[in-house]
Amino acid sequence: AASLRPPHQLICFLKRQAPQLSFPTHSFVPNNTPPTMIIYKCRFTGDEMMSDAFKPRPVKDESGEEIPGLFEVESQKVNKDGGAVDIGCGNEFGGGGDDMDDPGAEIVNNVIDETIGFGFQEVPMGKKDMKDFLAGFCKNLRTKLKDDESVPGPEVKAFTQAAPTFCKWLLGKYDDLQFFTSPSMDPDGSMAFAYYTGIDPIFVFIKAGLLEEKC
Repeated sequence: AASLRPPHQLICFLKRQAPQLSFPTHSFVPNNTPPTMIIYKCRFTGDEMMSDAFKPRPVKDESGEEIPGLFEVESQKVNKDGGAVDIGCGNEFGGGGDDMDDPGAEIVNNVIDETIGFGFQEVPMGKKDMKDFLAGFCKNLRTKLKDDESVPGPEVKAFTQAAPTFCKWLLGKYDDLQFFTSPSMDPDGSMAFAYYTGIDPIFVFIKAGLLEEKC
């Protein structure tokens, strides 16, 4: 039997295995054209950390001003067997609200879980540890961006200018944050920072630390 594949990889998998397939024309697939999905990978480890199926959006402070250099996504609880992830076509890929009422269902977070999501690992982090991580990460990331010929100079400059602002914002939210590494748990890799405004966590990422890969 085929192994269960995360919904954020399903379209990519189908396109690789059967490129002749015709995808639905409604909602997110106009003109019968196979969709392009963007996977965000850690620039240091190559671990997959997010997909545009989760509808990334800018991070805003309490006054509504955008925090440069960051993006965030909402998460939700899903039935692990159903794999319900709304990517703009309702329950096209299975799952749904009825699954949540099944007493035998295994309910997981659709970002954290290793099958439905990205296999994030929560780690403890003191405020000094967070400050040290951000300082080292931003320094290493700036060097990596400068050494990458595909990254234009203005993009490196934009990151350098944004880093003090987003680091200050993250440190200011320390008491509200949870900290997650990618599956490889590389201490030098990108992290996800989670906070709550409701039942399910919102995950924040440092944008320049991720590579965009189309599939």
